[in-house]
Amino acid sequence: MDIRWRGTWGIGDAMMALNVAHNYSFTYDTPVKLEMHWPHDEDFILDKRDSQTIVEQQKFLHDQYYQNDRVELTHVFKTTLFDYSIPYVEDMRRDKARWYLDEIVNRNIVNFMNWPFKDIPKPKNSFMIEDNLKGVCWTPMHNSEPPREWKRDLTEEDWNLSKERFGSVADITEISYRTPVQNAFQIIKESDFVFCYEGMWHFIARNFAKPIVIQARVTTEAKQNTPQVKQLQSREDYLEWLNRDMRTNITGMQNRAREYYKRLIKYYED
Repeated sequence: MDIRWRGTWGIGDAMMALNVAHNYSFTYDTPVKLEMHWPHDEDFILDKRDSQTIVEQQKFLHDQYYQNDRVELTHVFKTTLFDYSIPYVEDMRRDKARWYLDEIVNRNIVNFMNWPFKDIPKPKNSFMIEDNLKGVCWTPMHNSEPPREWKRDLTEEDWNLSKERFGSVADITEISYRTPVQNAFQIIKESDFVFCYEGMWHFIARNFAKPIVIQARVTTEAKQNTPQVKQLQSREDYLEWLNRDMRTNITGMQNRAREYYKRLIKYYED
């Protein structure tokens, strides 16, 4: 099975490709060749503050995947297969080619998006009795490129309030695109919950089945990218939820994540 995938600067998209490739290999019991296509050369970095290329980040994460020998990962640079003529934040085309599964362009991948890392920490039974919670967050405030408009209703003041509210019951670590992928991976793995915008490191949280909350207006894409997510669609709803009892909020997030954890560990059992 050959998969050719349109790479972007977002690590979430690179991980989606990895998830689909591993799940497809598992589902059909066949080796998969995943060929990532990029509009730039191998050494490209989007921002001078970046310490790693997207290719380096994807390689590290591939090494952490359960049964990663199912998928052979290769790259094509300065590709002409996919169209990159419109900047990412302006590109709202639904008909552009994003991937080929064999020769089928944009085949529906919704049923192939689940896959775990080699080791997923078992969720705790209850956050209600924990006094040493660890939370992790990321915001779009320092991104080189803004995320899509429906992902960025929260203001800088809203994010500061979020850190304050979650920080009242947990130690919070903030990470960003500048964070080396090895560090982001470990911080998320060791965390008890995540609050963030819909993007960046969210597929790491997905593959660890971590409790996660976001504010985003579009439901379908958010639920597909992080099935365990607690999603508030409007800024007003998010702020109202944020001002409830935080331990109760986190417990609800954990309950959603526990159900998704049960789905992920079935891949170990099978």
